[in-house]
Amino acid sequence: MIRGLLYWFFGAIITLLWGISAFSIYPFCRQRHNFLHNNIHWWSRFLLRTFCGVRLEVEGLEHIDKNRAYIIISNHRSYTDILMGNASMPIQFRWLAKESLFKIPLIGLAMRFAGYVPIVRERAISASRSLERTAEVLRSGVSVWIFPEGTRTPEEKLRRFKRGAFQLSLETGVPLLPVVLVNSDRIFHKTLVIRPQHVQVAVLEPISCTDFKREGISDREVVERLMEAVRDIMQRSYNARVART
Repeated sequence: MIRGLLYWFFGAIITLLWGISAFSIYPFCRQRHNFLHNNIHWWSRFLLRTFCGVRLEVEGLEHIDKNRAYIIISNHRSYTDILMGNASMPIQFRWLAKESLFKIPLIGLAMRFAGYVPIVRERAISASRSLERTAEVLRSGVSVWIFPEGTRTPEEKLRRFKRGAFQLSLETGVPLLPVVLVNSDRIFHKTLVIRPQHVQVAVLEPISCTDFKREGISDREVVERLMEAVRDIMQRSYNARVART
């Protein structure tokens, strides 16, 4: 419980001080989105290591070409997954996240200023506009991170993926970069009870939708085959890592 109290109390103070410092420098930066994302990266690493006691193991970074954009997709086990993603990935990317996260004081403001994209799944028009904005980010050469399950899934079996990320890959030609998160759901046992964990972040090989295109196959079927294949690859990778823990 002491670790939990330290996390919420001192974490809030540090976040406030960090926010004030970052936003005071922000207007003078040439690449403002990149500047804030870099700050969020180090803020996330600090919180996880200092207050949560997380030992973060990242493997597969050799699969990333830093000179190109990816549609990063991962399983989604807990609220800490955003911290894990920010802390583990050494490239510029933007989150495609539900709109409610952008309403969190200071953090939500930082997400907007960093160029992250809010999405309202209940509204088809809003979701479509969000995907259009996401495509613009990809065309600028910056990656995006999407949770294809659509919601947190602490069960061991990945839920059926939603089409958005895969349709986006088909339309833009940007490859998918699967990422598997293991043990991120075990950190917060309760709101004030934090248990230090060894969290694994595995970056798998990129997958291009062009590998699934065949003559006479519709785009819809390409997306369906791509979704199932990627989900299977990620599930097997997750199972293998859980078996080793």
